[in-house]
Amino acid sequence: MTRSIGTDFQAQLDSSELQPFFAVSINYTDPLNIWTGYNEITFGGVTYFPSGNLLGISAVDESADIRANGISISLSGLDNSIISSALTEDSQGKVVKVFFGVVATVSNETQVVDTPYQTFEGFIDTMSINEDGDGTVVAITVENKLIILERPVERRYTDQDQKEFFTDDKGLEFIDSLQDKSINWGGG
Repeated sequence: MTRSIGTDFQAQLDSSELQPFFAVSINYTDPLNIWTGYNEITFGGVTYFPSGNLLGISAVDESADIRANGISISLSGLDNSIISSALTEDSQGKVVKVFFGVVATVSNETQVVDTPYQTFEGFIDTMSINEDGDGTVVAITVENKLIILERPVERRYTDQDQKEFFTDDKGLEFIDSLQDKSINWGGG
């Protein structure tokens, strides 16, 4: 799949002083937006809070065929309020987006260069919280959004089902009467 990135982004990638980052957005009721840096950054109208080296993201695999490859994300050293919301909120099916970007330091201020590139989007499958003597680690497995293609479609070809989506559609109004209809083909 061809993708395009901005010219400033490309210039930073070609630069000898590259400062890459990853950002993760988890669409909880109170969204969790974190990135792998040490100051707050904003892009796309969303503020991302620092996580330093406390955020781990597995490799994002792509394949030539249509396949739903997932990823895993690990978060450690989180604030207790984030952990408590992770324990209480139903997280399965929440949307997760992962971005790759580049920052530059201008006048002792961290600035996002161009628009970060979205490398992954999917839904939370499972989340586990592991506590040990060193702290708490939240491990999240995320399914690719292509997983929707593998789910069965719960639609029926009936007039009532069609009218749920298109109230004025009359395309299926005679389906019920065709159920037991006898048709003589080629007979006279």
